[in-house]
Amino acid sequence: MDLASIPQFEFEMPPPMRPTAAEAKAMLLVLGEIDPACTNFHLITENAYGTVYRVHHKVLNRTLALKIVRTVQDAEGNATNIYTSEIGGGPKDFSILQSLRHPHILEIVSIFRGGTFRSTSIFTEYMAGGTLLDRLQNEYDKQRGAGPVRGFSEIRCRDIFYQLCQAMSYIHSQRIVHRNLKLENIFLSEDNFPLVKVAGFGLATRLPDDGQGCLSELRGSLDYMSPEMLRQPPPGYDCRTDSWSAAVILIEMLLLENAYVVGRIFPETETPAFRWDDLRESARLSENGFDILHKLLNPDPNLRYTLADALRHQWLVYHRPMYPNIIYPQA
Repeated sequence: MDLASIPQFEFEMPPPMRPTAAEAKAMLLVLGEIDPACTNFHLITENAYGTVYRVHHKVLNRTLALKIVRTVQDAEGNATNIYTSEIGGGPKDFSILQSLRHPHILEIVSIFRGGTFRSTSIFTEYMAGGTLLDRLQNEYDKQRGAGPVRGFSEIRCRDIFYQLCQAMSYIHSQRIVHRNLKLENIFLSEDNFPLVKVAGFGLATRLPDDGQGCLSELRGSLDYMSPEMLRQPPPGYDCRTDSWSAAVILIEMLLLENAYVVGRIFPETETPAFRWDDLRESARLSENGFDILHKLLNPDPNLRYTLADALRHQWLVYHRPMYPNIIYPQA
């Protein structure tokens, strides 16, 4: 099954029509006023929440990603950090990403507000390897039609997952829940064993200081939602909802396939079974690999592993990362 068929709780805009010469010239003027030091604008993607370009910053001598969004204004008419969809999707907020500093979290380099269309322009690191979804889809396309499709090797998956767990355990130590962890929100370098950067914090939030520390809003993409998030009435969820999402991502890397035997639907009365047989027969996953997945996918969130727990599991604790010189902040 094509990974691109995974259902999402997001809405993509139709492909943009080719602009006229006048429109293209006007857009160049708008892009130029954001930062005169930026050149070589190249459109990467466009959806209902904004447009992303690859740009070269002459002063920094660095390639950056530029995301242009329409932000909500406060009562005084000043731009906030909340941006909205053009077709009615829920609001997103980049305040949390702006507050985080970690080797495996996509860094905001600078922010420009205003301009011709009163938009907000967010400059971030540019990851030349694209997203993890891009990487899996490219691998799937290469193998399709040439025999059985096989996922990434276990050691390659473990290295990516180790970096993901380092980022997420730090995020959770700040009492932040990502709530939209998925393939599209993990960015990579071009290396075969890539450097990993977590992004997509628009739906992230902090746990409330109400003594219970639980959230109840339905947020994210269906295939990555934990059972407790989908349960009605919601019993509440915390950082361990991200553990479920991360484990689904790990299965998708190992199989180049959807993690579930059948697709999920909403509302959901029972979570579909995972592809355990494929993990055993096709991916030849080790016993420690199976064990960490079972602990991260425990349907009872009170018994489920956190991603900090995962780093202490036998499958990861002795892992020798491909980027050994990275210094991690204390969680």
